[in-house]
Amino acid sequence: MSASASDVTRAMLGERLLGAYAALLGHFGSEPHWWPIITDAPQFEIVVGTVLVQQTRWETVEAAIARLQAAGLLRPAALAAAKTEALAAMIRPCAFHMQKAPGLQAIARYLCTQYDEDVAALLSRPRAELRAELLALPRIGRETADTIMLYGGTHPLFIVDAYARRLLARLGILTGVDATRAPYDTIQAAVEAALSGPALDARLVQAAFAPPILADAAPRCQFYRNFHALIVEECIHHCLATRMRHDQPGARRTFVDARKCAAHCRACTGCPLRGMCATYHADSRAAL
Repeated sequence: MSASASDVTRAMLGERLLGAYAALLGHFGSEPHWWPIITDAPQFEIVVGTVLVQQTRWETVEAAIARLQAAGLLRPAALAAAKTEALAAMIRPCAFHMQKAPGLQAIARYLCTQYDEDVAALLSRPRAELRAELLALPRIGRETADTIMLYGGTHPLFIVDAYARRLLARLGILTGVDATRAPYDTIQAAVEAALSGPALDARLVQAAFAPPILADAAPRCQFYRNFHALIVEECIHHCLATRMRHDQPGARRTFVDARKCAAHCRACTGCPLRGMCATYHADSRAAL
């Protein structure tokens, strides 16, 4: 592909991504309760939550976070000093709780010894260095590291989780890329390249709204936080793993915070991305 053709493809992807963002935002709006922060140490709470949520529903994580808070364990030193067996019992039924407990304690000890419990100091490091440092810690892979960097820090980046892969694949907007199987970094680079450059900066600022947590981030970081949040909402309500709720109200979930999802679930009349979804149009043609 020539440089000019590549630029056109990248620009088209940027337009389609921003179109998806606008449609999701119009449907779900700001969801301030989607990631409730219940402590006065939000960055460490985010680190703990990103580990607990691996292969676990967020409803389960919310309850575990509340138990840790009640026990006074949402501080690195306190978590590091806890009895591992007791910690594992406290975070159950999160998946792999027996492995996550010692993993969390190792992370907490690292924060104590290397950063004197100052999570902000760790997360303020440059993106590449921070990512490498996080990946060297137990229970932290690329998705978890990027989630910590985006939400706990202020690094604008696109998180390539299972939800993002599913949605991008069904929308069919990554030309020549199988979003379900392509390498993590390939998808991340394609999306970030399409949403880069001064031509898009003003639109990104307009697209961003106040994030639910850590509101002192720059507009580009706000945008990526909210894009990720909206993709999660879409995939737990409409773009489900086993079937799609195109023309139906979104699936309902029960969270610790009863306000979560309540407004848009009550008003929902169907998936906001039907108009641009390749899978929806293919299914509609097949049904004729």
